[in-house]
Amino acid sequence: MLRVNCYIVQMRIEIVNTLSRLVEIGPAWDALWKRGGQSVFQSHGWIVAWCKSKQANDRSRLYVGLGWLGGDLIAAMAFATRWHRGVRVLEWAAKDCSDYCDVLADPAFREGPQALEQVWAAVVASARFDLAYLSHVRPDAKFCSLLDRCQPMELKPGHRSARSLQVRSGGFDGHGWFRSLGREIQDSHARGLHMVEETGPVVVAVFGSKDAADAVLRRMIVLKQQWLVSMGQSSKMLSDNAATLRALIGELDRQQALQVVSVHCGSVLVAALLNIATGTQRQAFFAAHDPKFDHASPEMLVMVECLIRTFDTGISEVDLLCVEDEHEFGFANARIDLTSYVGAKTIVGKCVLVIGDRLDRARG
Repeated sequence: MLRVNCYIVQMRIEIVNTLSRLVEIGPAWDALWKRGGQSVFQSHGWIVAWCKSKQANDRSRLYVGLGWLGGDLIAAMAFATRWHRGVRVLEWAAKDCSDYCDVLADPAFREGPQALEQVWAAVVASARFDLAYLSHVRPDAKFCSLLDRCQPMELKPGHRSARSLQVRSGGFDGHGWFRSLGREIQDSHARGLHMVEETGPVVVAVFGSKDAADAVLRRMIVLKQQWLVSMGQSSKMLSDNAATLRALIGELDRQQALQVVSVHCGSVLVAALLNIATGTQRQAFFAAHDPKFDHASPEMLVMVECLIRTFDTGISEVDLLCVEDEHEFGFANARIDLTSYVGAKTIVGKCVLVIGDRLDRARG
């Protein structure tokens, strides 16, 4: 643990490398997170849940930068380093399970950007890495305030990017929104429901707690794991008996931010969607379906049913987060382009960036 006095803002900087210390500062972190009104992905429990995972313990070393003013935490940023093909990479902690990554800064502290700059400088100075790769940064992220300020290491946009999709109600309630969709989407949804109904009665349910949704959540995990095996794919959240995902579900339940929407055919789960539900926001985080109903587009069915019920409550937007195939959700009517940033600290890192630039130019 490193402490540096920064007299410019009378701030004490601390670099945390141990899980025990990170757990200890939980109340201060949560207080800062709530003042900033930021995503669940930046909450203390979310990051700790990832840090306790086998993946984090096997591959990573923690570097969490904290800025203290008296007994108040006013700036925080969580990173980890890992080896990738012989190169030490600095990346966001919990990036494997976070669609949006960012730092925390107290909105009431007018020198917040300066505080972030000093904490970032301390992280760069103390962490052992060759290359920084910081992905999934929204245009409105607090981290962006660092990009135009004096830094110990230049950060520039990387070649990899991502995109998240949103569905906005356009002022309609749920059924009004559905009627506003194109005839093709409406007909496809009706056909899917009819195909499921040929097997048995369709029931749509909404659960607001882990206990209430326990059977659905367990079935979702099994279905998703089976699907990954059938596709020859893997997921860090679902490895080790889905320990990481289970921990994240527990954290969402603790924050009262868990919502599960399911479509059943009789007693059989057709598809389900796990949402992050905070205030007036809904984020579609995890979905699974039974492949026996593939002909009915089950994940599309549960998504549309979720949107109808969400808009009926007065919420006007649902964030689909990062989706691999944006054409899969033709009703999405907004998007956010996410940027990755890269920077080199060592000669090895600089060589990697040069080689990467040349390869990208050759491909382009």
